[in-house]
Amino acid sequence: MHPDIVTIYLPPEKVLPLLAEVAAKGCDELWLNPGTVSDAVLAEAERLGLKVVQACSIIGLGVSPELL
Repeated sequence: MHPDIVTIYLPPEKVLPLLAEVAAKGCDELWLNPGTVSDAVLAEAERLGLKVVQACSIIGLGVSPELL
């Protein structure tokens, strides 16, 4: 079983080495929150076939972290 959504709140230099692991586990959407994106991150995510959403996942999902 793979996750529906993976959401990341890390700087691009920390995101880049994680992308292969995310792709290996699989996910329907990879949310890259503000501050996580770089050209290299987007290129690698595309190369790995990840469906990227560039947005704040908390706002996008409409759920307050207090309710999780």
